[in-house]
Amino acid sequence: MGLLRNAKDLASPSELIGRSIRQAGVSLTLGVFLGAAATAGATCGVVAFFLANESLLKRLRRNATELVAATRDAVLSTHEGRALLDVLPKPQGLRGLVAAGRKAVCVGKNYREHITELANLGPEWTLEEHPEPVLFLKPTTTYAWPGTPLVLPRQCLAGGGGGGGQHGIHHELELAVIIGERVRHCTDDAAAMRAVAGYVLALDITDRDAQTAAKVAGMPWSVSKGYDSFLPLSEPFTLDAGKDDWRELRLWLSVNGERRQVCQAGTMLHGVPALVRYISSIMTLEPGDLIVTGTPAGVGRLVPGDTVTAGVIGKVEMTVEVVRSAH
Repeated sequence: MGLLRNAKDLASPSELIGRSIRQAGVSLTLGVFLGAAATAGATCGVVAFFLANESLLKRLRRNATELVAATRDAVLSTHEGRALLDVLPKPQGLRGLVAAGRKAVCVGKNYREHITELANLGPEWTLEEHPEPVLFLKPTTTYAWPGTPLVLPRQCLAGGGGGGGQHGIHHELELAVIIGERVRHCTDDAAAMRAVAGYVLALDITDRDAQTAAKVAGMPWSVSKGYDSFLPLSEPFTLDAGKDDWRELRLWLSVNGERRQVCQAGTMLHGVPALVRYISSIMTLEPGDLIVTGTPAGVGRLVPGDTVTAGVIGKVEMTVEVVRSAH
């Protein structure tokens, strides 16, 4: 009976196998843990320390980011550095460069015929050429890449049958320069042109009535030019070194198939290198910044439902649909 009782207490073969596997698993886990602790104890300790000090991690990340930015600026400040950056991968190309830019520096009254047509708008506008470029800024939130409509705010469309006031909202066709390196106090044309990474066609959209009112009041033009989508952009393009000349670029713009603006870039009063030199004497130009070089004659009113087409002959074309804001 004792033998039978002991036999009953014995586990079945399947239970023995299961128990052995569990014991082996526990042993293996324990062995791995002890081995890892023995060989990487220092690493575990460091990780635990950092996990317990989240503020330190944030501080280290911030310092690392600042170090990368400082190093990038230092590299960008030299011609050799620019050559180095040229061989690095740029998955987003010039469009990514512009998207990372911080400002659009715009130039007013840079074509003689446009100065004349502005003077015809009213006594608020004078027929004069300025010895130095007339500058203003547009925020990067005005950028509207291809496929994005130009949205006209309701407050700009009040009166005039929904098309704005006396003058309305105008299109201004412009060649924009993409800055490719950090520029400060540039003193010669060759250095200025080395800072140019490429070009993009831009439409400087302007609420002309708001701009005129600001001019009369001696106020800045920020409101009339700063609405979201008020700087539609084409895809960026480059010029072939030794073959293309920015002065030979021919720009055009049509609204609903009607040609309104045509010009050759070289007829601007202050050329590309002169603008880079002048602007960099006032403010630092950074990679991705735009210089929007001014519009020729032929500016005109836009209303919701219009389709704007524009281009640089042989380089790029763009289409912009004009819509009314829902707000």
